[in-house]
Amino acid sequence: MNHRLAAIGMACMLVSSAWLAGCDATSSEPPTDIDLDATLTEIITIGGQRRLDNFVLPAGDEYASIPQDPANPITAQKVELGQLLFHETALATTWRNPAGAGTYACATCHHAGAGFAAGRRQAIGEGGSGWGQNGEGRTRNMAYGVPDLDVQGIRSPSVLNSAFQDVMGWAGDSGARGPNRGTEAAWEGDPFHEVNRLGYDGLETQAIAALTKHRMDDLSQSIVESNDAYADLWEQAFPGQPVTVESMGLAIAAYERTLMADQAPFQRWLRGETDAMSDAEKRGAILFFDKAGCETCHTGPALNQMAFYALGMPDLEGAGVLGDDVSSLGRGGFTGQVDDEFKFKVPQLYNLKDSPFYGHGGSFTSLREVVEYYNDAIPAVDLPVERAPVFFRPLDLTDQEIVDLTLFLTDALHDPALARYAPANLPSGQCTPANDPAARLDLGC
Repeated sequence: MNHRLAAIGMACMLVSSAWLAGCDATSSEPPTDIDLDATLTEIITIGGQRRLDNFVLPAGDEYASIPQDPANPITAQKVELGQLLFHETALATTWRNPAGAGTYACATCHHAGAGFAAGRRQAIGEGGSGWGQNGEGRTRNMAYGVPDLDVQGIRSPSVLNSAFQDVMGWAGDSGARGPNRGTEAAWEGDPFHEVNRLGYDGLETQAIAALTKHRMDDLSQSIVESNDAYADLWEQAFPGQPVTVESMGLAIAAYERTLMADQAPFQRWLRGETDAMSDAEKRGAILFFDKAGCETCHTGPALNQMAFYALGMPDLEGAGVLGDDVSSLGRGGFTGQVDDEFKFKVPQLYNLKDSPFYGHGGSFTSLREVVEYYNDAIPAVDLPVERAPVFFRPLDLTDQEIVDLTLFLTDALHDPALARYAPANLPSGQCTPANDPAARLDLGC
């Protein structure tokens, strides 16, 4: 912290002590006479060494400001087509059980209401039944044996703000560039990883691979070929080009790149609305960028990082988990490197409260639990000492600081209007994000 104190020149006003008042490390009450906006600005900018807009998310329609794969430039036409394909349940034509025909889409496991993650701890694509209010009521269709269910052995990560990720997945196994340069040997023999050879970034690679993995790639039955509305949209997005799975994935990825939580209170504060956050949220933000050290890993517009760490969090296992394909080795399971074992990618932090399951195993059910886990810095599972990062150490936060930091993560980083990214209806006329009989009843369509 010393470099920040020197740069800012206001040691007693930083949260390197327990509170910002009087340098009293024993105080447990929040200060009342501090200019929180000025203090937070000083801490984020490190005394003027960087700008607040280093953390500003672009709006979803500001294409020139959104990071994109040079081989897949964003256009309004691609985004419109990709939005529909992402939500289109009619793409599910190659089912494992006839009951699954036309019942799921990308959005089943990554939908707006859950912050573009899943509304339950373990997402269910094909073989799911029902929806509830926000995907939390989706259960196993008992017509399916567990081996036939389309479930993952790891928590479905959010695709919100994913334009700021070079590689995708908890293990970072989708994408040809960034951290995956030099991992070509790990792409051999796995159809999902072989898609990396197309040379795209993570979002494009994952979208293309997922269409095949989740059996939405049968062009002989595809609605994209047979529906007039889709045919017209395709011609606008890819003029003169035939329908291919690769191009379908590129349209979906272009849409995913526009999913920005730019209306969250912290984003509004960064753009000058000083009343967008409460005092408690501002105190939590000060802790995030200073004493708690969250910014060590969670930085930039999406508050994420293309890095992998072993933090001893539990895998997706236990009561209620379907299947046994648990991705316990994390990055090491992809690269085959022992030093990468049990390491998982740093996630983005917006709209986490929309789907209250945290960690790669969804083992935490509140953001306060996560804050307390970092505060205590005690691995929940065996973790070799040499694998733990140096920053994983007790933070010595007071109870009030835990409350404030949790409020910042829960409320200040929550965009309340993500429904703007979902289509009003689909060219197929089918229900979305899920289209099985029970889901249609729950969703009222």
